[in-house]
Amino acid sequence: MNDSYRPNDRHRRPRASNDAGTEGFSDGRLVEVHHQLANDKEEPAEGFALLPVIVVFLFCGFGFWAGLYLTRNSDGFNPGSFDLDAPRALVDNGPKEFEPDPVKGEKLYVTNCAGCHQPTGLGVAAAFPPLAGSPWVAGNEERLLKIIIGGLAGELDYKGTKYNGAMPNVGAGLKDAQIAHIATYVRQAWGNAAGPVTDAKVAEARKAVGARASYSPAEILQAHPLEIK
Repeated sequence: MNDSYRPNDRHRRPRASNDAGTEGFSDGRLVEVHHQLANDKEEPAEGFALLPVIVVFLFCGFGFWAGLYLTRNSDGFNPGSFDLDAPRALVDNGPKEFEPDPVKGEKLYVTNCAGCHQPTGLGVAAAFPPLAGSPWVAGNEERLLKIIIGGLAGELDYKGTKYNGAMPNVGAGLKDAQIAHIATYVRQAWGNAAGPVTDAKVAEARKAVGARASYSPAEILQAHPLEIK
């Protein structure tokens, strides 16, 4: 047998004349391309960039505005400045005179009184008398304050209609300033045109009420008759 012939030779792949040409770039060529791509990267541009400067100015401007806003609206960062119930606001030269606010009074009225006397001030028939156009809330403010602080129990006859609903002493759990706001609102809402009520007046009425039980309509009217013209 001829040694130059082997049966398995026919299964062998013929050797290519140029392996690098058929299988792509050689390792050396790949390194060369990599270096070329790295050198072709865009270098950082030199010169003046406007956008970062604008951002810095906007940020500084916002900080300046925020500082001015806090300075003008913080009231010295006094935690009691925005307390609706604070009886007096302190300033550098001493206590400032209390100013009753019907807007605050409306919020307090809705929370403490509107369940019975209604947001409209018209009350509930045969139970709770109306406050709108009522002489009970006009005239001498001490009458209204004593009712708010001490409560009112017993049948009340108003314009020929009898009301039997008892009023609790809601003012016992409120501060003087809160009661002053409520009383001022009630005396000036729904067409009422009575004067405002101060916290000092509320303090006087609270002292007069003391720890007594609810007033009766007859007691209140005897001490403070209605100013009906």
